[in-house]
Amino acid sequence: MKKRIRKAGRPASDAPVRKLTVNLIHTYKKINKVYYAQKEKRIKQGQSTTKSGSRRNQCDDENYNYIIRENEILDSRYIVECRIGKGSFGQVIRALDRREKKLVAIKIIKSRSAFTKQAQTEISVLKFLNSKDPDDRFFIVQLLDTFVHKNHTCLVFEHLSYNLYDLLRNTSFHGVSLNLVRKFAIQILQSLRFLSAPQINVIHCDLKPENILLRHPRRSGIKVIDFGSSCYGDKRMYKYIQSRFYRSPEVVLGLKYDVAIDVWSLGCVLVEMHTGEPVFNGSDEADQLRRIMEILGPIPNDMLESSPKIAKLEKQNAKLATYLKQQRSGTFKALKSLEDIVGMRTGGPGT
Repeated sequence: MKKRIRKAGRPASDAPVRKLTVNLIHTYKKINKVYYAQKEKRIKQGQSTTKSGSRRNQCDDENYNYIIRENEILDSRYIVECRIGKGSFGQVIRALDRREKKLVAIKIIKSRSAFTKQAQTEISVLKFLNSKDPDDRFFIVQLLDTFVHKNHTCLVFEHLSYNLYDLLRNTSFHGVSLNLVRKFAIQILQSLRFLSAPQINVIHCDLKPENILLRHPRRSGIKVIDFGSSCYGDKRMYKYIQSRFYRSPEVVLGLKYDVAIDVWSLGCVLVEMHTGEPVFNGSDEADQLRRIMEILGPIPNDMLESSPKIAKLEKQNAKLATYLKQQRSGTFKALKSLEDIVGMRTGGPGT
């Protein structure tokens, strides 16, 4: 048998077989030491690499949000005061515009390419809308400025008060008077009429209490905000739009949609503002459709027949499947009425 000759200069302990058997624990420890040393080096360099290969700079937290620092000056102009909001897009801060000597709200987008791209769409839509409403008559939030700060797109808005969801919370979710709901409705309807005009044709796509802000905490004037999901009527960009409680049936069913979906959302918002609770608070899309049917009755047959999602929704919710079966046989009727729900939650329809 031929004698195996060990390579000159290499200790026996460095042999691969020994490293993976007798010295396995030592090998693991060495691997860990090297790994964490390299990781610490990356952090010191101001970068950490995720599994997707994207990078986050040292000014961000683990979710790619910019780390807010009080009194920091952004774009040589805006003095940071505090954070006033947070969402999937990033954060909103209150700042003092030292040039104009007034407060502003700055939306700081996460430093991820997908959010940056979406922010550019919002900027484009808002610039278009503001240019078409130079006298600020249609209750659309005013975009005052934009800039990039340490890889974060920043949108500067007029400073407004709290949103309608906060207003509901201040009532302990008992709702506000019908008279105040009417005032809100008139303004939002004028805003939606403006958006739906043929020369505008913009769909908001996410109308909800959180996206309607009071101009002043003690007055009924409002502004519609957050056009990050918006699109033009002839250039629909997304299939998954509208927060679930305010999602229209055509969006739930995966059908083509237009500016009318914002009117559906408005109806849901107005009922909630008076009753204090969402009228269609489904746990998922199938449950959302079930709740809509219980109150408003059968879904139009042409919508069901055209829906690419209806079979999937039926499988997800047994009660919805029963309702749809009854509808196809012509026996299904609404189980509740909107008037009864409003009366039950507010103590009477005239409250």
